Amino acid sequence: MEIRKDKFELLTTADYQNGIPNGYKLDTKNNESTKRMKWKRGIEFLLSLIGYNVGLGNIWRFPYLCAKNGGAVFLIPYVIFMLVVAFPLTFMELTLGQFSGKSAYDVWDICPALRGVGVSMACVATLCCLYFNTILSWILYYLVHSFMSPLPWTTCGNTWNSDTCFVRNKIKGNSTMNSTYINFNETNFDNETSTNFTYVYASSVLDNSSTTLNTAPEEFWNNNLLVISDGLSDLGNLQWHLVLALLAAWVIIFLCIIKGVRSVGKVVYFTATAPYIILTIILIRAVTLPGSLRGIEFYLIPDFSKLLDIQIWTESLLQLFFSMGMGWGAFITMASYNKFNNNVMRDTIVFCIIGEGTSFLAGFVVFSVLGYMSYETGLEVADIIRTGPGLAFITYPEALSQLPAPQLWAVLFFLMLLLMALDSMFVNVEVCVTTIVDLIPKSNDKTRMIITAVTCFIMFLITLIYATQAAVYIFQLVDWYFAAITLYLITILENIVIGWIYGADRYFADIEMMLGKRPPVLLKYIWRFVNPVILVTILVFTLVKYKPPSYGDYHYPAYASVFGWILAIVSSIPIPLWFVKEVLSRKGSIIQRIRDSFKPNERWGPSNDYKLAQNVPESPF
Repeated sequence: MEIRKDKFELLTTADYQNGIPNGYKLDTKNNESTKRMKWKRGIEFLLSLIGYNVGLGNIWRFPYLCAKNGGAVFLIPYVIFMLVVAFPLTFMELTLGQFSGKSAYDVWDICPALRGVGVSMACVATLCCLYFNTILSWILYYLVHSFMSPLPWTTCGNTWNSDTCFVRNKIKGNSTMNSTYINFNETNFDNETSTNFTYVYASSVLDNSSTTLNTAPEEFWNNNLLVISDGLSDLGNLQWHLVLALLAAWVIIFLCIIKGVRSVGKVVYFTATAPYIILTIILIRAVTLPGSLRGIEFYLIPDFSKLLDIQIWTESLLQLFFSMGMGWGAFITMASYNKFNNNVMRDTIVFCIIGEGTSFLAGFVVFSVLGYMSYETGLEVADIIRTGPGLAFITYPEALSQLPAPQLWAVLFFLMLLLMALDSMFVNVEVCVTTIVDLIPKSNDKTRMIITAVTCFIMFLITLIYATQAAVYIFQLVDWYFAAITLYLITILENIVIGWIYGADRYFADIEMMLGKRPPVLLKYIWRFVNPVILVTILVFTLVKYKPPSYGDYHYPAYASVFGWILAIVSSIPIPLWFVKEVLSRKGSIIQRIRDSFKPNERWGPSNDYKLAQNVPESPF
């Protein structure tokens, strides 16, 4: 490969090990590498990536999507998109961070016109932190209550229960039963006159009148944890148990990331590995339960007709975005703390295999237990399964409560969820903190600690909205909209910048400088052609097939949808704003300003001590 000397001189790893390369000079101004901390060991970086990848979506969303979209058939588009979209994007973002040693904001020295993409990444990470820590607080609340005997979500004689509460394991049989025992706050209804009782999940027709029944876990979730209001317009009061849970969650996060990757690197040895131990323990127990095969069959039996439905392709790609975290700025940020020559290709392969393999494994854990629950209650698996928080906080706790030693299994389950949530939060908060720290000249460890504390405190104050009685309505609304457009837009622009504006050949040269060899040439064509087409197509389809959010039987008012779309768009606004800012900050004609803004600036270069002080590569744009 030849690169013109006046355009860009290809440097190898040896050049940087043997001294200042010929034609370059040491740039001590704006030299970030001298102050930037590094991962102590490469395994710490890999564990942090795996922990970030293996989150709650692997437990409560992936198995549901498999069951919904043709069982094992869902794996076909999922694996295709992982190989064609997710792997190339992940490798791109990891190499960007490792090569430059910059945050998700500063890395856009490669194309200053699109620095707003870095701001959008930080916005997405911030919004994710705000609503994701809410889940963490719910998990903490359930974990504490898992030590109680009996488990509080297994009985109906509590102060928060209504007159229509029942314990499901007291009802066992077909959907239509003529003799039924229902636990209504310890009251027995013995149907000796053979009044028809038609069971539908969470509702019944009893004595020819419509009566809504709620399971004990549903009432613990709605009436004890959430103290849920009638809708979004009724915020109600602050729930102090949720305030304390949120505070505890933020304190844990702060203590774990107080020293950046130095402290995170130590914590992930436990938080990233323990969930696999717990998952394996639960899996071994689950597959030995009676009826477990019923759930596994429901999970895996293929329906190949689903492949003709574009919905399965859309949902598989969307799940990859939320599972792997592309476009959030996390990969760039965490890789920026790597040593310059770290084998990032190996890390990307291991990360993708372990992370997405865990999703598949989690499906066996979830559906084995749901199959057992189906066997015990006489209900179909389809009538039991939920997605999202409903699976983690209602269905699964109810299923585990029917096992011997239910406290043990509840503690293990919620401890596993806690560790998974913590790993995801570590990285997302780190994206926010690192972005701020890198904007402050001459920042040090003390500055970083203060910024971390202030960031966590401000986020805690904002998340108090999730301690109101309308918390779950707000949560669902934010979850529905917050990254609906921005993630696609970010990743589309990333592919355009690397594939076309900066140039795939030049980026391959950067990778060769860093790793000693070039990546597969196929990546060049994926970044330039395949990914942009796929991402634009899925984005258009998502917008065309848009449906307003709902929570159970609750339908959001029109103003909620307006707010949701504002939320979806607001994290994308920095992209045009920073483009205008960058163009206006330059001199010359408008055309020349635009051209110059798409060229790498003088701060772009490798992350070691030697900065490219001259011969900055020109952009073909």
